[in-house]
Amino acid sequence: MGLPSHWWKDRNPFLDALFADTAGDSGQPGKTGWVWLSEHESREASARIHSAEAQDDAPLGAWIPAEAHEACLGMLEGAVPLATRGDVRADRWMRKIHNPTLLADPARPDQLWIALHETTPPPLWIPAGTTAASLAAAFAPYAWPETQDPLPAVVGLPRSVRIFLGTETEMGADFETIVRFFQGLPGTDSLPWGTRFAEDPWPDHPTGIALVGAGYRMPENMAQADGAVPSITLRSRRLGATITISSMNKFCVLEVRYAPVAHESILPLLTQLLPGLPKGLPSDMPVDALAVVARFRGYQADELLEMVRNPEETPSLGYHGMACLATMGDDGAAVRTLLAEIGGREDPRQRGLGYQLASFARHKRFLHEALLRETEAGNIEDLRRALRP
Repeated sequence: MGLPSHWWKDRNPFLDALFADTAGDSGQPGKTGWVWLSEHESREASARIHSAEAQDDAPLGAWIPAEAHEACLGMLEGAVPLATRGDVRADRWMRKIHNPTLLADPARPDQLWIALHETTPPPLWIPAGTTAASLAAAFAPYAWPETQDPLPAVVGLPRSVRIFLGTETEMGADFETIVRFFQGLPGTDSLPWGTRFAEDPWPDHPTGIALVGAGYRMPENMAQADGAVPSITLRSRRLGATITISSMNKFCVLEVRYAPVAHESILPLLTQLLPGLPKGLPSDMPVDALAVVARFRGYQADELLEMVRNPEETPSLGYHGMACLATMGDDGAAVRTLLAEIGGREDPRQRGLGYQLASFARHKRFLHEALLRETEAGNIEDLRRALRP
């Protein structure tokens, strides 16, 4: 008796072996948890995907900026849904459905691809390789909602990226509205918390009363610590990375804290389709977190610091300096570099901008040292005012 073969006529040779290794009995999960679709079920899934993208409020716009939509629709045209993870699942507040789907992409035929939800656009599909082992390894970091394991502790997430998004004015919304926008993104979990909490205050698997009562606990869990920069944190929806949105003097910053993933990076294609993507993103960022980052244009601190150092950017020095300060956050060494750059300028007005940044950062030592060497009367008075108890 030969190995079972798959129904898809245009399949690559590796698919039959993968199907034989991973498919269960009809409609049942195989060894790696995937439920393979019949030809009829695949056509139904494909129709759902195309129907969703044809609607005016299509999910494509929630996943990715408009400049990549045409390319995404072209890539979706021939995509073939092959398997799902079985039961449809939701985020912790049961507000967002996710249905991980294994797909074949004729535009990229050398392997299969995992979409964390069937409406996830192709640039955010995870490379799954051609074998049962590669498929299991590719999905392994994203399997948390299917287990009873705890979410990773926030303080234990080893890597972080901070990105300046723009001012509240540029984003056309106040901080509360921006937070609600992030809550609505398909890549985020729906349960946020504020700076009053160092760790996620929500249960990992809320059920029953805890689930019903989440709405009542929302204001309490979103509370801010006294004196803190207003910040709200959410989890990424599958892996539990943290997505923090902060607004320092209305300069909005996105911070992602995450545990690295080992599968092939999706960044090359994403960068090709989205030239406005923040530069220098790490290749080991998990896809559910990267899906949130990819929704925005932005700058990391190194790029902003180069703008500060550019003598041709003098009219926007204050803007770029404040954006840089907000993006550097608690990185004391980076903040000192920024303050030394602007506070050491020959132009007294530019030095004054540096002192304003130091005052925002509550960097008293820098202000004391600047007062000892400052010669311009207006700056001296500003420094004395900033140093008053």
